Amino acid sequence: MPVAPDLVGSALDARYELHELIGEGAFGRVYRGLDRRLHREVAVKVIKPWWAEDSVWVERFEREARLLARVSDPGIVQIFDIGHAEQGPYYVAELVAGESLAERLARGPMSSTEALSIAERLCRALASAHSRGVVHCDVKPANVLLGEDGSVKVGDFGVARLAGGTSQALSATVAGTPRYMSPEQARGRSTDAATDVYSAGVVLYEMLAGTPPFLDGSAVELGLRHVQEQPPPLPASVQPAVRAPVERALRKEPGERYRDGAEMAAALRAIEARPDGATDVLAGESPPTRALISPQARPVAKAPRAGVARAGEDPPAPLGSSPTVPALPPDTARHRAVRRRGVVALLFALVLLAAVALLLVLDVFSTARTTVPHLRGLPRGGVQARARRLHVHVAFVSRHSETAAAGIAIAQSPAPGARVDQGSSVRVTLSAGPPPVKVPAVVGQTASVAAAALAEAGLRSSTASVAAPGSKPGIVTRQSPRSRSEAPHGSTVALSVAETPRWRTLTTFSGVDDGHSVPFRIEGAQWRVTYSMSYEGSCLLLLVCFGPSAAASNLRSGQIFDGFDLSSGSSHAHVFDSGPGLYRVNVSGGRDSARWAMTVQDYY
Repeated sequence: MPVAPDLVGSALDARYELHELIGEGAFGRVYRGLDRRLHREVAVKVIKPWWAEDSVWVERFEREARLLARVSDPGIVQIFDIGHAEQGPYYVAELVAGESLAERLARGPMSSTEALSIAERLCRALASAHSRGVVHCDVKPANVLLGEDGSVKVGDFGVARLAGGTSQALSATVAGTPRYMSPEQARGRSTDAATDVYSAGVVLYEMLAGTPPFLDGSAVELGLRHVQEQPPPLPASVQPAVRAPVERALRKEPGERYRDGAEMAAALRAIEARPDGATDVLAGESPPTRALISPQARPVAKAPRAGVARAGEDPPAPLGSSPTVPALPPDTARHRAVRRRGVVALLFALVLLAAVALLLVLDVFSTARTTVPHLRGLPRGGVQARARRLHVHVAFVSRHSETAAAGIAIAQSPAPGARVDQGSSVRVTLSAGPPPVKVPAVVGQTASVAAAALAEAGLRSSTASVAAPGSKPGIVTRQSPRSRSEAPHGSTVALSVAETPRWRTLTTFSGVDDGHSVPFRIEGAQWRVTYSMSYEGSCLLLLVCFGPSAAASNLRSGQIFDGFDLSSGSSHAHVFDSGPGLYRVNVSGGRDSARWAMTVQDYY
C-alpha cells in the first residue's frame, strides 16, 4: 500500500490549519487542526490520494458526510464542515479531548462494569444514527473516543452506508475493519443496523476478554473466520448474564441479533440494573442455539448399560460383586496384541490420508480471491486506484469511441462481479476518442462557407488574414492540414484568408542631384512613387524602367515604361497601373543641386 503524504503545516482552503497527525485509518489521515475563521481546535480527516482518484467513491463520501452532519447526538462526534481542497476531500469534526478505546485497552484489562458502561453508551449513540437510517459499518475501539469528562463518543463515519440494502459490491470494496466486521460485510452483502450490532458485540467481547475473538490472519482469512467459526469462549470470570448479550450480538445471521443499537443498549442497561447476574432481564431473550461454552464446562460421560454383553466380551459381573480379571491363554493374548497393532496401523494410515486430503484442499483454496470491480466510466487514474484496492492488475488497451471522451474506460474483461485470484489481470479498454476524419477541401471558398464545411465534418477552424495579390478579399487561399488528409475529430484546421488590398512600402532611398538606380519587385496590380525635395527649382528627371526578366541584372535601362519631371514641386505621388513584375527606378541629375527622397509602395 502506498504511503499518504504528511500534510502537517498546510492549510486546507486557506481556513483549516493542520498541526499534528493524531490518527490514520484505511481511508484517510486525521489531524489536529485549527479553524482560522472561528478560532477553535478541530479534527480534520483528509482522504488518501488513491481514494480521491475514484470519483464515484468521492461523490458517495461527500453525500453521506452531508447526511451524517444532520445526526445530532451527544454520543456522536459532530461534523462541522466538508470540502475538497487541493490536498484532497476532507471533513472537519469536533476534537474530543481524551483517548480512544483502543488506547485504553492497550493499557490493560477492563472490569465487566466498565465494559458494560462503555458498550451501553456506544450502542445508544449507534441507536441515534440508526433511527435516521445511517449505519456506521466500521465500529471498532479506535473509533470509540473516551473523553476526559467521562463521555463516550463514536467517531469516523467515513465509510458509513445508508441503510436499506446498499450493497458493498456497489462500491467495489468491502468497507470495514476485518477484526470487527460482520459476516455479511465479509461476504460483500447489504448492511443494516444489525451490522453495527455485530461489531459492537466484538468490541464488548474484546473489553471482556482482552482481545477480539479472531485476531490473527490476513484480511480474507479474518473475514472467513467471522463467517464460519464460533468465537472462543469468554473467560470464566465473566458472569452468564454478561455473556448472553455478547452471544446474541455475535450470531451469524443478522435476524438473530438485536435489531439495532437501541435494543442492544436496553439489554445492557438491564444487566447494569441487575448485578445479581439473572438472565431473565434480556427482554424475553430465548436461550441461544449455540452458547459460548467456558473451559470449565465438560460433557458428562454416560455409564455403560448393564446386562448386555458384546460379542467377544465377558458378561458383566453381577451387581454388588467384585470384578475379577481372568487370565488369558498365551495364544489368545498374542492374537489380541496383533489385532490391536493392526487396528493402530489402520488408524494411522487413515489419519495420514486425511492429512494429505486436508493439505490438498488447503492448497486449492489457499489463493485469496477477490471480486472484479466495476471500472467502466472511470478515467485511467480512477481505474488504477480501484483495481489496486481490490488487488488486481490492469492491462490497458485503447480504441476509438463515438460517445466516450478520450481516456475513459469503455470496456473490461472479466466483467464486473467475477471472482478471480488476487493479483490477476483485468483487461481495460480506454477510449481513444472519436475516429479521425478526412479534411475537406475549402481553398477558394469564403471563410464562412469553409468554416461551416469543416464543422459538418467534425472539425474546428481558425482564420488568419494574409496578403494575397490577385485574390478576392475574404477567400480562403490556404489550409492546414491539407485536403483529403486525416485529422483527429474535433481538431482545428488553420485557414489563410485573403485580406483587403492596401499600400505597402517596398523601399525608400534618397540622394543629392546625381544619378541613382534602385531595383524592386511589384506583386500587386498598382504601385506608386512618392518623392520630396528640398529645392523647388531643380530640373531632375525620374525615369521608370520596366524589366521583363526575373533578375535585376537583366533589366535594360532603355525599356522606359514611364517617367516624370521632378521640377513640378515637392511631395508628389505618381501611381502606375502596370501589374506584377520586376522594375527599376533611375534618377538622373539636373542643372541645380537639390536633396531628394523617394518611397516606392505596392498595392496588394
